[in-house]
Amino acid sequence: MSLINHVEYFLGATDEAWQSESGMKVAHFRDKPVDDVATYVTLGLSDHILPMHGERTVREELVFSAYEKYPRAQIASFLLTFCDFVLSKHKALLRGDTIGPSDSIIPDVSVKAIYAAIPVVFDEGFATYSDTTPPTIFVWLIPLHETEAKFVKENGWSQFEDILEAKDPDLWDLNRDPVL
Repeated sequence: MSLINHVEYFLGATDEAWQSESGMKVAHFRDKPVDDVATYVTLGLSDHILPMHGERTVREELVFSAYEKYPRAQIASFLLTFCDFVLSKHKALLRGDTIGPSDSIIPDVSVKAIYAAIPVVFDEGFATYSDTTPPTIFVWLIPLHETEAKFVKENGWSQFEDILEAKDPDLWDLNRDPVL
């Protein structure tokens, strides 16, 4: 099974796609993981093997979900730029990695940082594509507010994920209220 077949098995048919000049792609999927939410998945980042801790390596693709009301092309552009950022660092994103805060991730939204997580909101089996060596891991990018990003950096991902679980914020809303 190819990588795109793996993604489409879990998310359905690609609805729309964008491609950067470097060949990196972002695919759009409707109503995943829930109705009225769009999921965007990068394709091409996994062409690169990224180092983890020690001598371990991984391939990664990025997953981002938001309500359909947000401009698709702007989210795709953000993800293509974020892929370039990951490649420039030449380091795998690990659970709990927090990037930012900086400018809003797209115009007219309040979230300004990104948190790397396991894609637990998707069906079991989606998170890892094992037909590459090393395996390709799908990293769920959760948009954060400045205060949330600061909390993760000061207190660690475990405490932050406990707060997310307890408060159950609407993570699809890029203008949601912060949990901290």
